[in-house]
Amino acid sequence: MVHAWKQKQTLLIATTGKTGRELYEIEDAPNHLYMVGSMGCAGSLGLGLALNRKDLETVVIDGDGAMLMRMGSLATNGYYNPSNMLHILLDNHAHDSTGGQSTVSQHVDFVEIAAASGYTRSIYIDSLEALSSALNEWRQRRGLTFLYMKISKGSRKQLGRPQVKPHEVKERLQKWIKGPFP
Repeated sequence: MVHAWKQKQTLLIATTGKTGRELYEIEDAPNHLYMVGSMGCAGSLGLGLALNRKDLETVVIDGDGAMLMRMGSLATNGYYNPSNMLHILLDNHAHDSTGGQSTVSQHVDFVEIAAASGYTRSIYIDSLEALSSALNEWRQRRGLTFLYMKISKGSRKQLGRPQVKPHEVKERLQKWIKGPFP
């Protein structure tokens, strides 16, 4: 899925924990940032990058636990409303990376909150086909967009950890952002 729609100028930010680890295993690339030790900050970092590099597509992959921790970031994102930012929330109703403790996400309507916060589009996604379609539509229409998708708890048993150190991820991303793009 990552390879199918990502373009040369797409910056991917994955929230802390297993989300970043899974992105790393799917495809490690200089234009990926795996958040470490900053739960809930992926959307805010995405906003800063989207505002400062309007020529890039900024895609944030967030989790329900992280979103609940810093839900106010939705209002800030909506206020600044960068047209080059796509915010994807994967909701498994758990803090999967720290042992699977339940979150309260089943009682929160993230799509309505994002819409009320100023996101141009806020959409429920119920299948991989719908996700693919929404990604392609965003690429055509742009606009600050929020995609919400329920997912199952759990991950692959032997899910690895990035073999690149956090400071190396930062340094290669900084170099990538400066271009030129391959």
